[in-house]
Amino acid sequence: MARATIKSIAKQTGFSVGTVSNALRGAETVKKETRQQIQSAAEQLGYRVNLDGLKLRTKKSYRIGVLVSVSPDSDEEWEGVEFTRIVAGISRALKGSRYELGVHSVAGLQGTMATLKEIVQNGLADGVIFSGTRHADPRIAYLQQNGFPFVTMGMSDSGRSHAYVDIDSQAAGHDATQRLLALGHRRIALVNPPDDLVYATQRRTGYAQAFRASGLTVDPALIFSGPTTARTGYNAFEALMRLSDRPTAIICANEAMTLGVLSAAHAAGVEVGRELTVISTDDLQLSRYFVPPPSTYYVPIEETSRLLGEYMLKALDGVDPSETQKKIRAILIERQPDTVAPEAALNT
Repeated sequence: MARATIKSIAKQTGFSVGTVSNALRGAETVKKETRQQIQSAAEQLGYRVNLDGLKLRTKKSYRIGVLVSVSPDSDEEWEGVEFTRIVAGISRALKGSRYELGVHSVAGLQGTMATLKEIVQNGLADGVIFSGTRHADPRIAYLQQNGFPFVTMGMSDSGRSHAYVDIDSQAAGHDATQRLLALGHRRIALVNPPDDLVYATQRRTGYAQAFRASGLTVDPALIFSGPTTARTGYNAFEALMRLSDRPTAIICANEAMTLGVLSAAHAAGVEVGRELTVISTDDLQLSRYFVPPPSTYYVPIEETSRLLGEYMLKALDGVDPSETQKKIRAILIERQPDTVAPEAALNT
């Protein structure tokens, strides 16, 4: 059987050689339905691109680097982010293109910068995807200075536009706080990530906006920041319970923190759902198994990760960044009945 070529695929599908070539490399200039038809025909004919030769001709690696942050401490706890689901979503978006993923584990900002420089300078990838955007993020500045394609999971405060997919943390913080204020809660705590992260600032902004809209002021003592781990949630609960005027509700930035709060409440004999209301604002559907399962603001991680891959392909094709930016609003999942603020506020 003769080896399938671009010409033979063009003959079978009726499309031009140029259209077939563009479709096989996943170019956005070809309609999605056309790309799928051509890629399906190529698969049926057993077409295999000679990537080694292609890499030599184009000076490209045909790899996309995904930076996965890991703690430098070997005993670090679960941080509530399922990287396998994110990577799987990106992989699905790349299916049918010539690109493959290369996962790079990085620890700390210094380690991340070293890895980025190695990728850019040694041509280990044609573009990168990473999360956890910071204020004045040096990773973004470095990639923009070098004209290197990238997509971030999270917005940034960079003065130059770039591709990103973001969860609307400000809206989530506002909606959760407003929900609790409507139930009569006034002492509402926020367990948040470190302040140097952009989405932590966004969540605090939404939290404060809800208070101001109700004519109330935020008590800084009710805001606890730290790594997005269960240990942080546990420590936050203990610190908040030492206040003379304790909170009646706690908003947690993610499921890991929520788990820590619930565990600490159980150890202290505080009944969640009656004495204390707990809400999570970054749900991956694991909290449905917590005891009790809290109401959460669900993040559609499949959509988020798929868009990261799609936007990466567009960035590699030179699509304007204004067309590769999206904020996704979290969806409320009510797992507990609305609980009106207890009169005693845990101070009896």
